[in-house]
Amino acid sequence: MVAFATSKGSTSEIEEAIASEIGAAGWQAEAVNLKDSPLTDGYDHVILGGPIYYGKIKEMKSFVEKHGADLENRLAGAFAVGMAFAVDDEEQRAAGRKALDDSIAPLKPALLGYFAGRIDPGKLSLLERAAIKMAKSPVGDFRDWDAVRDWTKKVAESVDQDTAGTSGENRKP
Repeated sequence: MVAFATSKGSTSEIEEAIASEIGAAGWQAEAVNLKDSPLTDGYDHVILGGPIYYGKIKEMKSFVEKHGADLENRLAGAFAVGMAFAVDDEEQRAAGRKALDDSIAPLKPALLGYFAGRIDPGKLSLLERAAIKMAKSPVGDFRDWDAVRDWTKKVAESVDQDTAGTSGENRKP
């Protein structure tokens, strides 16, 4: 299961690329929006992802708080999408990494992904545009699709190692 949160669609498009890459690796992948309160039953592995807004990934944190025990041995990876990863500022990147760590705590998946996102001013409210301007956030599409695919391949390889001998047609990350 690739469980994700999205607000303006950028994370959803990254999730689609992740699910596609997981499928190319021979696994069945189902994308589920966290707002739909999905259950982890029936999935051997879970990848969580979400956008960072105001230093938090609220939907992911709520999901982990509710399903943490079920995720403990199934969380194959987690990723964050944010503009902190689009700038060359280690302090902002560290804050982005902390947002992901905080949202999945106390879980600690081996593979964490940090991806720059996209800000489309046409999809923002007046208040959101003002916040972007005040934060001096870059505007545009900064997603690195090669980085998304490379990270996802590592997740699939990790899952393959954990489940050596399992038939590909029955696998459901």
